[in-house]
Amino acid sequence: MLLFLTMCASQKQPLTLDEKIGQMFGMRANGVFMSESSPEYQKLLHQVRDNHVGGVVWFLSNVYETAVLNQKLQRASRVPLLISADLEAGMGMRFVDTTFWPSAMAVAATGDPTLAEREGRVVAKEARSVGINQIYAPVADVNVAPDNPVINTRSFGEDPEDVGHYVAAFIRGVQSEHVVATAKHFPGHGDTHTDSHRSLPVLSVSPDRLEKVELVPFRAAIAANVASIMIGHLSIPSMDPTPAPVRTDLHNENPYGTRAEEIPTEGTLPATLSSKIINGLLRKGLGYRGLVVSDAFDMGGLVEHFEPGEAAVRAIEAGEDQVLLSPDIDRAIAAVKAAVKSGRISEKQIDESVGRILAAKEFAGAPNADPESIFRVVDSQEHRDLANEIARRALTLVREQPSVLPLRRDSKIALIIVNDFPDINVMGDLERELRARAQVVSSMTIDSRTNELPPIANADVVLIAFAVRARSGAGQIAVPVAARRLVESLKVPAVGIAFGSPYLLREVPSIGTYICAYGIQPVMQIAAVNAIFGNATFSGHLPVTIPGMYTRGHGIER
Repeated sequence: MLLFLTMCASQKQPLTLDEKIGQMFGMRANGVFMSESSPEYQKLLHQVRDNHVGGVVWFLSNVYETAVLNQKLQRASRVPLLISADLEAGMGMRFVDTTFWPSAMAVAATGDPTLAEREGRVVAKEARSVGINQIYAPVADVNVAPDNPVINTRSFGEDPEDVGHYVAAFIRGVQSEHVVATAKHFPGHGDTHTDSHRSLPVLSVSPDRLEKVELVPFRAAIAANVASIMIGHLSIPSMDPTPAPVRTDLHNENPYGTRAEEIPTEGTLPATLSSKIINGLLRKGLGYRGLVVSDAFDMGGLVEHFEPGEAAVRAIEAGEDQVLLSPDIDRAIAAVKAAVKSGRISEKQIDESVGRILAAKEFAGAPNADPESIFRVVDSQEHRDLANEIARRALTLVREQPSVLPLRRDSKIALIIVNDFPDINVMGDLERELRARAQVVSSMTIDSRTNELPPIANADVVLIAFAVRARSGAGQIAVPVAARRLVESLKVPAVGIAFGSPYLLREVPSIGTYICAYGIQPVMQIAAVNAIFGNATFSGHLPVTIPGMYTRGHGIER
C-alpha cells in the first residue's frame, strides 16, 4: 500500500525524496486575478514546481479567480494538490460576495445537530465546485473560558459531549461529499486567555482534565472517521514539560505584532512540536491513524520560539504530516532535507507521512473546478435558505424588559453600533433593515477611540448592536469604555444584541433586553431585525454559561 501511495497516480513513477518532502508543506495564497507573468503567480508556481508543495491554503479570495487558479495549479503539479480553506462558517468566511454562515456557536444554539451535518454537506459541495478538497473545520475546542479571545463563538459550546455531537455531525456532512474535514485545534484551545496568533497559550490542566473535557470532541471526531486533525500551538506542561526557548534574534516572521511582554517565559514545547502529544497522546492514546496537519507556522505561538527551519524539522520529528504556512517555505524545506541527509529524520518517517497525505488526496480526489458550474452551486438559493434557517433558529433571547419587544413600526429608534474593529462598518445590513421598518432618529458608532457619548434625543428605544467578537490576532474581546458608560446612563429602554461574544452581558449588566446572535454575519443581522419586530420567533438557547448570570440552556422562547 505504501509503495502504491508513493507513486504518482498518473505517471506511476516513484516520488523523489525532494518531492516527498515538498508534499509535507502547504502554502498561503489569495484567489485574486494575477497574470501568469506576475510575481504573485510566479511565487505560487515556484512552490508547486520547484519545491513540490503538497497543499495550497486560500485566504481572502474571489470565487471565480480561485476556481481558475486551482485548475492551473493542479495542472502544474505532478502530484494532485490538497487545496484547503478555513470554512468554519461557510464559503463567506474566505470568499467575497458569498454567504457568511452563522458561527458554530449559533448552530449549537439551535439545539439541532442535523443542521451542522446539512451545513457541512453544503459547504463541501460549494468548496468542491471551486476546486477545494479540504476544509479546516470543524472547531472541536470546548469553550470553557468566557474570556477566550480567539475561539469563543467558533466553538459549539462549553459542554464536551454536546460539542462532540456537533463536531461529528459536521464531519459526516463534509466527508459525505468526499472533502477532507479537519478537526481543530488538538488537544484543545477552549480554555485559554491567550490568542496563539500572538503568543503561546499555556494550559495548566491535568491529563485527567484533558480526558474529561478537551479530548471528548476529538474522540467523537475520530469515531466519525475524521480524515484530518490540526494541532494547535498550545503549551501543556502536564503532557510535555520540555521548556520552550524564547528567540532573542531579530526576526520579522510574526505578522501579528506580538509585544515582548506577551511571550510567556514559562511556556513549554508547543503541541505542534511535541512527540509526546502527537505520537503519544493522539496516535497511541486516541488511536488516530489519519492525517495530522499543523496550525499556521507564522503564528506568534511558534515563531517567537523557533525559526522556520528548526520549527519544521521539530514538527516532522514530533509526528506532523503537513506543515502549514511556514513564514519561509524555502528555508524550512531546505532544513528538512538537511535533517534527512544527516539522519536526524529518517526517510521511513517521511514515507509514512507522505503515505497519509496521499491517502487523504486519494479520498478527496482533485475536484474539477468548473467555472460554469460555480454559478449554479456556490451560494444557491437552496443553500442560502439553510443559512437563513440556522440564523433564525439560533437567535437567543436571554433577557427581556417588559413591554419593549416587539418593536413597532412607529418606534423611534436610536441605533448605537459598538464596533471593536474601527473604520469598518460591519452592521450595514442591520441599519438598512431597521430603516425599512421604523424611524431611526439617530445612528452612531462607538469604538475604542470614542470619548464623547452620543445624544439620545427623541428616541423611544435604544438599539445597541455589539459587534464585539473573537478575531484572530486581536488578543482580547472587550466592550469599549464609552459603550459601558452609555448603557449605564440610559433613561429609555435599551435592546442589546450581541453580534459576537455572548458573554458581553457581564460588561453591561444593566441593559434591559439582551439577545445573542453569536456573530456579525449579515444573515444574523437580518434574522435579528425580523425577530425584534415580531416577524419571527426567538427559539435559541445558550450553548454556554454567562458567569453569574445565566446558565447553559437558558433562552426565552417567544
